Formats: sequence, C-alpha cells, structure tokens
Amino acid sequence: MSTPTPEELDLERIRRKRIETLIGVWDILLQNKKFDSSRLRLSPPLVNEVIEQYLADYSVLKVRYKIQGTKIQLHKIAGLLTASILRFRPVIPLVNEYESDYEMCANEILAVIQGVAICGEYTAKDGHLALTQEAWFNEWFKDFIFLLHRRNYTAESVIFVYQTLCCLRFPENLTKGAD
Repeated sequence: MSTPTPEELDLERIRRKRIETLIGVWDILLQNKKFDSSRLRLSPPLVNEVIEQYLADYSVLKVRYKIQGTKIQLHKIAGLLTASILRFRPVIPLVNEYESDYEMCANEILAVIQGVAICGEYTAKDGHLALTQEAWFNEWFKDFIFLLHRRNYTAESVIFVYQTLCCLRFPENLTKGAD
C-alpha cells in the first residue's frame, strides 16, 4: 500500500468536510421539522456521488479560472455543490406520493440551504443561517427554488447567485478560500 500524496490527502480532507456539511444541513432541516424522516431520507450512496462530482467539478473549475493552490472561494463551492446535489438528488422519498411542493423540492431546498451555509462558513457558529429568518429571505428562497426546479441553469450561473448573496451578506468571505 503506497503512501497518499499531499494532493490525495487534501482531496480526502475536502471530501470529509463536504460530506459533514451536507449531512449537517440535512440534520438541521430534520431538527427544525422542515422534513419528516419517515417520509424522506438522505441516501448515503447518492451523497457520495454528489461529493465525487463536486470534487471533479472543483478540479475543472480550478483549471478554468486558473486558480492556484488548493483553495477556491466559498460561493464557487456553494454553486458547484448545489449543481451536484441537483444532478444526483440524494434526498429520496420513502412514500408513494408527496404531501406538498415542499417535499417535492426537497433536493432543491437542501441544495440552497447548504449553499447559504457554505457562503457564510466563516461567520459566527450558525449565524450564517440566521438570515433565513429575515423578511427578504422567503421571497428570494422561493424564486431560487423555482429556478432550480423549473428553469434551466448551469453550475456557473448558480455560482453567481451565491456570489451576489456573499456581496450583500458575507462580503468578508468573498476573498476567503476554503476547499
């Protein structure tokens, strides 16, 4: 068995961090009773697919934008993960019929809330999710969910949505790299 390279170790660190974030956001949604675990669940094999696609897109993005080193900006991470979640749709129903549009859009909801959490990653613990309680958020959230569920988009267009959110709510995070 060979010793992992520094690049392999870094990718493993990123993989673990993003899995923890995704599962953590899912757990918050369950704790806040946004979803019922008897009706919807997060599929571990699909979560793995989401993260592996993210890592592939992450590598491509670094080449495309000539990003040096291992770090990319938080809004780019959020956009790539949102696109990956919506490609593999890791929230799966345990029922034959949805009770609401909210359940039907569970993957979109998970993707957006995770994106918000990532954009505010360097903000005080859970403070970044406080903006979900602000007056403007519900309308923005519904429009974003509509875009992701009903319209056409690319990972890069979603990155720009998160970049705008960062400009307005987390400007100090625009220059901070993460993964």
